[in-house]
Amino acid sequence: MNALLLAVMLSAQDASVPPINSASPIDAESPIDAAPPIDAAPPLDSQPRTAPVAQPLPWFAIARVRTHQPVVALTFDACATLKQDNGFDREVFDILKREQIPVTVFPTGRWIETHPAEARELAAQAWIAFGNHSYSHARMTRIPRRKAREQIARTEALIAELGRQSVAFRPPAGAWNRAVVRMAARQHLPTVEWDVISGDAGGHIAAAKMVAVVLASTKPGSIVIFHINGRGPRTKEALPDIIRGLRDKGLGFVTVSDLLQQPDAEPVSARPAPFGWRPLRHRRSGPKENSGPGVVDDDSPG
Repeated sequence: MNALLLAVMLSAQDASVPPINSASPIDAESPIDAAPPIDAAPPLDSQPRTAPVAQPLPWFAIARVRTHQPVVALTFDACATLKQDNGFDREVFDILKREQIPVTVFPTGRWIETHPAEARELAAQAWIAFGNHSYSHARMTRIPRRKAREQIARTEALIAELGRQSVAFRPPAGAWNRAVVRMAARQHLPTVEWDVISGDAGGHIAAAKMVAVVLASTKPGSIVIFHINGRGPRTKEALPDIIRGLRDKGLGFVTVSDLLQQPDAEPVSARPAPFGWRPLRHRRSGPKENSGPGVVDDDSPG
């Protein structure tokens, strides 16, 4: 997306976002999930908007958009923690580069630091947009607010060093509440999750099943989550058939920011998830080696 257009869009959004300071102070040392619980998002049955760029940032995490445009957003998380660097799926990158498909990559700050050459390579591709995935893949609702704010700001600074600017914030494991959304809004970022889980994290499902799930679940306005950090060993096997199958359904590909700017785009709220996709208290096994306060299991979708 043209950098000047993005700057204008963000400026307009910033001016119309409800005051963030109307909530409890962002520097409070209590965990974010101490904020008042949110209600489920109201149905979005209104007529399509004709000028989405002028609209304020949503108060919720976006799962997808309602649109009549035959487009979807493929997204790829590049996660790393303080103790686990993970890797880089060169084969996945090569497939995308060959197809020249617009995608959005959500790296953590730690992944950028531990993979500087790969991060620069991603940043050099005009068809890749960047999102912010926190600094150390921390569960944002389970750490003090000051540290959560630093998780976003520190990664945004690292992305800026690559000559890029994030188009959205994706909270690790999908753990969000209104305080998390407000903090992302302070960086002029919508909070974006997904509505289609590829299931590639951890390599627990076969490529054929991954293809079937994605093709059956994806529709216009969908946001699909994959990984490009070495934690999805079968992604490279499934991706060509997924791309081909989505094209056969008449769907094209756009970045997250372009999806949100479709003429009739209506953002749809993700399910409220203050504890994330896999609540910490429900884990059957003990902590992994890389675990720490608020650290997210790498087999979670985000």
